[in-house]
Amino acid sequence: MTTFAEEMRVCPVCEARFAVTAVQAGGSHGADSDFRPHHWGSDPLDHYVHSCVECGFSGYDQDFHDGVSEMVIRKIRKFLSPRTRDLTRSSAPFFRYEFMALIYEWEDRPSLEVGDSFLRASWVARNRKNREKERLYQREAVRRFEESLEIGECEDQSERAVLSYLVGELHRRLNRKRRAETWYHRALEEYDLLDNDIEEKLCWLGEQIRTQLDAPTDRLN
Repeated sequence: MTTFAEEMRVCPVCEARFAVTAVQAGGSHGADSDFRPHHWGSDPLDHYVHSCVECGFSGYDQDFHDGVSEMVIRKIRKFLSPRTRDLTRSSAPFFRYEFMALIYEWEDRPSLEVGDSFLRASWVARNRKNREKERLYQREAVRRFEESLEIGECEDQSERAVLSYLVGELHRRLNRKRRAETWYHRALEEYDLLDNDIEEKLCWLGEQIRTQLDAPTDRLN
């Protein structure tokens, strides 16, 4: 069961103080085929990222303790501050992830990290049945994930196999059948390169890729 507590945050950009609903504990049971977890009780995804409604700064708990460069602050004030009204809407949770993803990109963080933020934004949009936003964030996520693989951010073989599968899955969800199949086959190639003991631990991945090629499902096996 998910539990929450009210905590205070101080914005590292404008120094505004505000209360947030912070996740204290939670558990999950199963997942969608793009790894969106199914949680017991309330979905904590809405509350992992916090935003300052004064300037638009958004991030995880640790981001509120890290410094923000002057260049990033200027971009926040130029591109996010005019949009703070979005942070007061019922759909605010996926905007928080979107704002965080943009900030991460301005900070030159790895494409994998930026893509993960957009992916989570798509999960939250799906939970709110906002298909337009879900697809927008999926497109942003898959572009960063492809870039991450192309530039060699993933040094671990198992990570490359999982990420290649995820790229294929996002293309499938975007109705890009040929691209999806290409990436599923690439994921199988990456999977076959795994050491035997790691391949055994990731046997679910091989089964999932073959399932998506033969009879696609929206659930993770």
